[in-house]
Parts: sequence; C-alpha cells; structure tokens
Amino acid sequence: MTIRDLDGAIVYANQAALRHLGFASMDELRVRSSRSIMDEYIVEDERGRPLTMEDVPSIRLMQGQSAEPVLMRTVNRTTGAIRWNLLKATPLHDENGQLLGAMTVIEDVSAVKAAETRTRLLAESGRILASSLDYQETLRNVVQVAVPELADWCAVDLIDSNYRREYTVVAHRDPAKQELARRLREHEPQELDLSQALGRVLRSGVSELYPEIADEQLAQGARSDEHLRMLRELGLRSAAIVPMRVPTRAIGVMTLVTAESQRRLDQDDLELAEQLGRRAAVAVENSRLHTTLAGIAETLQESLLPDELPDVPGWDAASLYRPAESGQRVDVGGDFYELFENDGSWFALVGDVTGKGVTAASQTSLLRHGARFASRAEPRPAAILSRLDEALRNHVGGALCTALCMRIHQDRVVISSAGHPPAMLVRADGTVQEAPHPGPLLGAFDDAMWPEQTVSVAPHELLLLYTDGVTETRGRRERFGTERLRALLSEHASKPPTEVLARLEAALDEFRSGPGRDDVAVLALRPRGVG
Repeated sequence: MTIRDLDGAIVYANQAALRHLGFASMDELRVRSSRSIMDEYIVEDERGRPLTMEDVPSIRLMQGQSAEPVLMRTVNRTTGAIRWNLLKATPLHDENGQLLGAMTVIEDVSAVKAAETRTRLLAESGRILASSLDYQETLRNVVQVAVPELADWCAVDLIDSNYRREYTVVAHRDPAKQELARRLREHEPQELDLSQALGRVLRSGVSELYPEIADEQLAQGARSDEHLRMLRELGLRSAAIVPMRVPTRAIGVMTLVTAESQRRLDQDDLELAEQLGRRAAVAVENSRLHTTLAGIAETLQESLLPDELPDVPGWDAASLYRPAESGQRVDVGGDFYELFENDGSWFALVGDVTGKGVTAASQTSLLRHGARFASRAEPRPAAILSRLDEALRNHVGGALCTALCMRIHQDRVVISSAGHPPAMLVRADGTVQEAPHPGPLLGAFDDAMWPEQTVSVAPHELLLLYTDGVTETRGRRERFGTERLRALLSEHASKPPTEVLARLEAALDEFRSGPGRDDVAVLALRPRGVG
C-alpha cells in the first residue's frame, strides 16, 4: 500500500510496498521521483500498450478523473524480471471533504498471470499446431506460437541424421526485424558443430538456458564481423535452446530469444519452452509423415488411371476424375475407369471398389489390368466381368466391386453391368435412356452370371459411364441424384464430350456443400459417324 499527496509524491509506503518497489526504507524512496522510478521499467497494459504516469489510478484521481483499477505488466530494464501488478486507488479526504491525496493498493498477481499465460500458450499451441498437416505450414505455426508470448523471436531448425540443417524457419515480433533475423540464420553453417550450443542440445537432448547474453558470448559465437554486427543489432538479452524430440530421436532444435522486450528468461520459461518443443516435434513429425503419405497416395492414385485417353477410331472420348476430399486423412479411392484396345476391339470399363487406401488401390489395379488380360481370352463384356469376379473372390482380403464393361462397335455398344449405375445414352432429341439392367456385384457370389445388352448409338449421340460419386454428391439438403444428371445431359446433348464433362464438373462444384466425400469417375463417348 502507498499514499500520494496532492503533488503526486509518495509520502507513505508499507514494508510490503517498499520491498515490491525495491527500496529498503521510506528515506530511500523519498529521494526518488515517481517518474524516475517508472522509467526503470517497461510498463504496458495486458494488451501490450505502453502505460505512463498519467495512467496510474492515483494520479488520475488527483487530476479529477475516473480511476478504474489498472492491470500493468512491468519489465525491469536492468534485471529483466517481469511482474504483473493490479493497482486500485481510493481518494483520501479531510474532515471537511477536501482531497488530501490517494491511497493505492498494489496487488502482485504475477503468479496468477504466469499460470494464465502458460495455460493459454499451451492451449493455443495445441489448436494452432493441429490446424494444418502441411509440413512447411506446421513449421511456420510453431514459431508463431512462441512469438511474442514467450520470446521476441524464435527459430526452428530441423536437423537430419547427419547433423545437417534440413529446414529453418524464423519469426520475429517486429516485422521490420523479421528479415534481419532470417539473414542471421543464413550465417550459420549447414552442418551443426556439436561443440556449439545447437549441436550440444540436439545430441544430448538437454536444454540450455542463457539468462543474460554477454557481448563476449556474441563475439565467441559470431562467424564473421558481419555476423557479429547483426547479432548486436538484434539487441539480444536472453535465450533458451530446447530440443524437439519424438520418442526415438531429436528431430530439431528450437531457439527462443528475448531482445526488445528486455525480458529475462528463467527456469519457468525454459520448462514452458520444453513443453512447446515436445508438442512442436510431434506436430512436425506428423505433418512430415502426412506429407510423405500424401505424396505416395497421389502417386498411387495417378498410377491407377490412364495418363490420357487413347484415340478410339470413329469416336470422341473424354474423362473426368476427382478423388474424394478426405480432409486430414490420406485415402486412395477405389473408383476407376479404363479405355483399352485388344486385337482391334475397343472396350470401356468403369468401376468402384469398396473401401479406401492401399487395399482398394491394389484391387483397383487388379481389375484394371485384369480386364485387359480377360479380353484376350474371350472379348465379351460379360465374360470379362466373370473373370474379374473370379480374380476378386480369390484375392487376399477380398472386397466387393461394382463395374460396367462395354465393347465399342462403330454403330452400337454391348454393355454388361455388375451392380453398377447404368450408362446413360443421350439421344439426338435430348431424351435420355439407361442401360443395361445390372447383374450381381463382383466378388459377391460363386455362381453369378451377367447379362449383356446391345444398344445402338447413332452419330453424335452421347454415352455417359459414371460412378455413383456423381449422383451421391451432397448438397445442403439432398444429393445430386440421377434426375439432375439426366436434365444436365439433356440440356447439353449437342455439345462434344469434353464440354459436357466440363458442364458436369461445374454443376457438381456449384451443388456440393462441403468437401466431396466420394470419388468421381466419368467416361463420355460419342460416335463421329459410320464409316
């Protein structure tokens, strides 16, 4: 507790206040002005805005202003110690009601605010680090979590098994110094010196704390005069270096530094940094694994589809394929299409294997390539489906599959379906017919048979083969459905296959609400004419 007179001078302070302000007695306090005492600190409110003497509640009272309690954060410019003080002021009057001064109660809430900051930082780190599985975005998130709550700037170095820097990212609280901090890191050698701080921390897994960074330390660690100049320009005050560990190894090092804030990092800060380092390591490793798996999945998905459609004599053809948008999961879809030739005969195949992932991918590959081999033995759609059914039932970890196989002639097609959505034939007048009636699923029954249907196709009429990812596309209240598909095909009946599929893709994008939950595979074919 302190008391100020009308001139703003502190005329009384109890022992707790004297200790809090760093004075041994009232005599020692009286020779100092309040402004000179305040100048020894960086003083901010809880939003980081600077506070002056005019913001102190007791001063405001004696100036005739309102004096709500003020929460201030102070950093001692000499020691770097941080304190949070809650100031509450009450006016003092004489027996006639004249203002004599103001009494201030100073409540040290540093422990409460430190715990609050720690809890908020860890909670925020969990949210931010989980917000992306993109490898480089996660690294940027890591440094943004630490700045400015814990440090003025933060650097993360990922290190490979040969102690070489694999990736480095830096953040600074002052945008004007962001580039300087980045260039500073470029002066560091690519291969860590295991006798220096970063190398020691990585190898030992033991954090290092530097409460005060002396100029001699900067000179010892500088790589050149230019490097030393940049280090001094940053005005480094305190630093902590913590390992980023996953269960089996350290994958990198996080460096936290204070400068402009004049804060002095202590053991509590180091423990918080270590927690952040462990969380960051797990997040980075997960995102790195996800990036690797996503690349594998993309490569695998691309390998399941033809690079480009072949030229079918007398026919125009186009295809559309869109994998499911699976959010944070890496899934390879089971939808596929194939357009191939065997001994002068042309075949089209579309299908949908149940499930996702590597198992679905292996079964998709089996069916695509199996159809080519089956067509050599007996080039009929039903016979091809029979061979695929047998292969699927004998495949380890068997699954079910819908498929539609079609043999292409000049003026007709022969179609057979295994539980697959029927092909849509768009006539010249815009009417839409469906064929054929489906037989049983592939892989479901031992004695299954598949009927065939011959459908004539006149020049410039359109055939559409598709998987149910088209009709099952979800809007806000319902699915896209076959009626919308039929209407779209009827409307664009005269357009070439490529344009029809472009219109279909645009319609699905406009209709869909949220990410696509299923793969979409479509083949469109139109005969150019008989000849």
